[in-house]
Amino acid sequence: MTLDAVFNPARVAVVGASDRPGKVGTVVWRNLADFDGDVVPVTSSSPSVGGVPAARSLTEVEGDVDLAVLVVPARAAPTVARQAAVKGVGAVVVLAGGFAEIGDEGAALQAELVEAAGQVRIVGPNCFGVQNMAVGLNASMTAAGSHEPGGIALITQSGAYGMAIHAMAPDEHLRFGKVYSSGNKADIGDHEAVRYLHADPATEIICLLAESVTDGAELAASIREAAPATPVIVAKTGRSEAGVRAARSHTGSLGTDDAIFRAAMRQAGAVTVRTGLEMLDVARLLAGQPLPGGNRAAIITNSGGTGVELVDILAAEGVEVPELSARLQARIADRIPPFASPRNPVDITPIWPRFAELYPWLVDTLARSGEVDLVIPVLLQRAAMDEATVTAIRDTVARLREDGIRVPVYCCWVAPRAERFKADVLQAAGIPCLEWPEPTARSVGHAVRYATNRHRIVPRPELPSPRRLELPDGPIPSAQAADVLAGFGIATVESRTCHDGSEALSAAAALGGPVVMKTAEPAIEHRADVGGVHVGLSTRQEVAAAYRDLSRLGTAVLVQPQLTGVEMVVGGLRDPAFGPVVMTGLGGTVVELLQDVTFALAPVTGEEAVRMIEQLRGFPLLCGYRGRPRASIEQLAGVITSTARLMATHPDISEIDLNPVMVTESDAVAVDWKVYVEETGTDSR
Repeated sequence: MTLDAVFNPARVAVVGASDRPGKVGTVVWRNLADFDGDVVPVTSSSPSVGGVPAARSLTEVEGDVDLAVLVVPARAAPTVARQAAVKGVGAVVVLAGGFAEIGDEGAALQAELVEAAGQVRIVGPNCFGVQNMAVGLNASMTAAGSHEPGGIALITQSGAYGMAIHAMAPDEHLRFGKVYSSGNKADIGDHEAVRYLHADPATEIICLLAESVTDGAELAASIREAAPATPVIVAKTGRSEAGVRAARSHTGSLGTDDAIFRAAMRQAGAVTVRTGLEMLDVARLLAGQPLPGGNRAAIITNSGGTGVELVDILAAEGVEVPELSARLQARIADRIPPFASPRNPVDITPIWPRFAELYPWLVDTLARSGEVDLVIPVLLQRAAMDEATVTAIRDTVARLREDGIRVPVYCCWVAPRAERFKADVLQAAGIPCLEWPEPTARSVGHAVRYATNRHRIVPRPELPSPRRLELPDGPIPSAQAADVLAGFGIATVESRTCHDGSEALSAAAALGGPVVMKTAEPAIEHRADVGGVHVGLSTRQEVAAAYRDLSRLGTAVLVQPQLTGVEMVVGGLRDPAFGPVVMTGLGGTVVELLQDVTFALAPVTGEEAVRMIEQLRGFPLLCGYRGRPRASIEQLAGVITSTARLMATHPDISEIDLNPVMVTESDAVAVDWKVYVEETGTDSR
């Protein structure tokens, strides 16, 4: 269903409108003074507001109403929503708090509000409103400002933080076009807002500031649809309170809310940042300049130390600062002082009288060289404070664009706060000026990664038809679990269940070579923690002794051939917000200690599975580290995709833990596995 009634209404009613000083209804009414359409006051306390005749209720308003802004107490909101439904209003903005955010009583009132509204779309409740600068719509509690509308849209759950971010945007020449405050998200989900804004021709960048995620799978899907053409920058607060799941499996214990959220956003192609301010920094880069064509940066500085610091932080962000070719260095050396450096960073030294000449010349020369993909002038002290220098840089960038040179230019601003206003010359022209090396480098890193990764975003794989195993809750017995895994092409090591010592000896003899013995008791979730695993058993005496020790945990004991290879872990879990999730990482008994794991929403493509593996810090171990045989990344990726498909197919499987999966040159085999069924689990796909 379209959200045109929210963002592009022709007629707005303000329920609770007022012209008395100090009233929220007065603020909202005045904020709508510049709206291109009609604004109707609705109030029973006055016959008119601002000289405009007022209706006593929504149902008494003559003609159609697209959007109603409810400036009423929480208790009155369901009644007004019911009137909106009768009137056929398209959407309502509920500003009041006192709903689900305060507990059970408020949640009941919110449910009443939703029921009363019927087909009417609800923005909020507990929000600060909606803005569309292009049509003068400011249906909110905050002033929209007089800056020129732009292509950035903001979706924010935090009212106060959203207002603060929006208020500071004009100072940094960030041009917002639309602002949407989601509040409690009683009706309209973030995914609907993302899809609407992606389809909006006026929106070029979407910023999402979230406190909670409800329908995570749909949010990820909407971002995946938007991200190849429209950057979606996401900041989520509350990371430190991420809940760790019950640790019955390695996968579950590592699958924190934040880890899964960040993985889902990365997989969808979102630019995921840590804070709202970092979100604005990245928006400045993406809105003002063309996307970088690669990760090679050129730095121009008048301070060697600042340039080196920037190089170090850029390297951590995956941005290279290459040494320039001998030919280009010679050309630069002819122009800069003899004691300066042409290598990259190009350090012109504090030669103040020539800043207005050298900075723009170097920006132009480096951008046209073909040797770099982006240029970062470090405007330090006098370089920043010199109006001639910043003006010349602005004009140089304009000429580059006129000539079709699309190498972006990002300025690193290092100067006193009192001189910050001089950056306006550049920022008004779309040349971002970020303060100090770290914010600059982080934002550049985000821009480079987005430019690279947006071409790799693949459509969401088709979800399989759900099936149920029809098994009781709890861990599936080992042999039965192996059959379930085999049905999805996941290989498990040959395993024999023994119930006495003689069976164990016979099994070991039949399997040959060193064997592994482990307790088969399904209630024991981490065998190694209770001494439930014995490895490297070659003699009859060792097998017999191992069975005697393991029988204290239960008579059922597994005997398996001992495999060698790189120990990895592959798992799956069912997240309440995102649905089925798959995980991989370095495995064995130290998986939780190392926490070198990656997650993705299921199902995943083979390409996504390979990317999960490549993102691991321990990835070199699979690539023939120190002369060892190369492990089969393709086979491991196959286990990941199969596990993801199993999780997506069977909504009653709550967790899967394959640890370790032994990966060799030609195979990937699970040597220990757990599959848990939970009939009452929800499928959030």
